[in-house]
Amino acid sequence: MTEKVLIAGARGLLGQKIVEIFKRESEYELLPCELNAETEGYIELDITDRQKVMDTVGKERPAVIVNAAAFTDVDRAETERELAYKVNATAVAHLAEAAKIFGAKLVHISTDYVFNGQKGSYAEDSLPDPIGYYGKSKLAGENLAKAQVDNLVILRTQVLYGFAKGVKRNFVIWVLEKLAAGQDFSVVTDQVGNPTIADELAFAVLKVVKKNAIGIYHVSGFETLSRYEFARQIAEVFGFSPSIISTTTTDRLNQKAKRPMNSSFICLKAQTELGISMPSVKDSLSLMRQQMKQAGVKF
Repeated sequence: MTEKVLIAGARGLLGQKIVEIFKRESEYELLPCELNAETEGYIELDITDRQKVMDTVGKERPAVIVNAAAFTDVDRAETERELAYKVNATAVAHLAEAAKIFGAKLVHISTDYVFNGQKGSYAEDSLPDPIGYYGKSKLAGENLAKAQVDNLVILRTQVLYGFAKGVKRNFVIWVLEKLAAGQDFSVVTDQVGNPTIADELAFAVLKVVKKNAIGIYHVSGFETLSRYEFARQIAEVFGFSPSIISTTTTDRLNQKAKRPMNSSFICLKAQTELGISMPSVKDSLSLMRQQMKQAGVKF
């Protein structure tokens, strides 16, 4: 007997990894969804449209809904607040309502940006205090989901990276482009977090489904690095000299949105309750390099 798993945002980096890992499990029937479904087997679904969410979930009756869709452009969220809220909050409420009505579990992906980043080492019960609109919209999504459905898992993660077809640039790809260009560039030393490869976060999604977990879990890499330290490790793993990477600080970048400076996580709950472990940053980057090589992408 197979269980249906509906995946919103299935063409994004994390969504592709979730589809990939669930495909290995014979007990699940996948329902990958995307805004513009051009791939065979994908369902076209605009999660900001309540009626379409209700119609799709009502028709397919999934046992699990995974929401890997989000508006993640932190700076654009400051100027396009209505759209950010619509995707990160209102759409989550639609999925949660549908999950409640049709008896599904909702697994929702959230972010470290729900915290202010003043102290780091945030646990699941740490008090959220977002300082930018992206974080505020994501926290609103969490709260709307909790208000709608009890069978809910919120996975907070951070500094997500990885390789998949047709996805937008993430920090690792940005650094590799700079390294390949061979020109000096700067990376901030004062933004600190836990780099997380999308493959491992996807595996965590599978684990919470298999264990029928409920609640909030922090799931990220276990190493706490500044973006500068992370960039140097990227260079070393991909065979570039880190000498062209210089240091800078956030206040020199004039970014529209405030960032949490130290949003590092305590992931003990995920470790003990779900048995989640994470490879080192260097091992994760080596996996990404291997995936890129197999796809014919070279830096």
